[in-house]
Amino acid sequence: MTRIYEWTEDEDEIAPDAITVGVTSDTRLLTVAGLHFGQRDAIVFWPDWSGNRETVSAALEGPMPVKAALERAEVLCARYDFKRVVLWLQHRELWDDRWGKLAPSPGLQP
Repeated sequence: MTRIYEWTEDEDEIAPDAITVGVTSDTRLLTVAGLHFGQRDAIVFWPDWSGNRETVSAALEGPMPVKAALERAEVLCARYDFKRVVLWLQHRELWDDRWGKLAPSPGLQP
């Protein structure tokens, strides 16, 4: 089954119960300039959290390839009992549907 991700382009929007994968690139700017190269990178972030098994401090990993970041986020989500994985996208156009589907509208549910 294809994963559907909540997502935002607002860097100030945070889901305190989630692992966040942030996707960035210089690709969009280069494409606008008529050039078509660049790489999408991702970071994995999680806030301070107390799950069923342990308490973890906020941290960040990356950059890394997007697929690897999504896989890492799923592992961390299960390990630390976070509720979900969400996305922060520098630009909506950076998303590749091979990684999963985006919710129809931006915004992280409380």
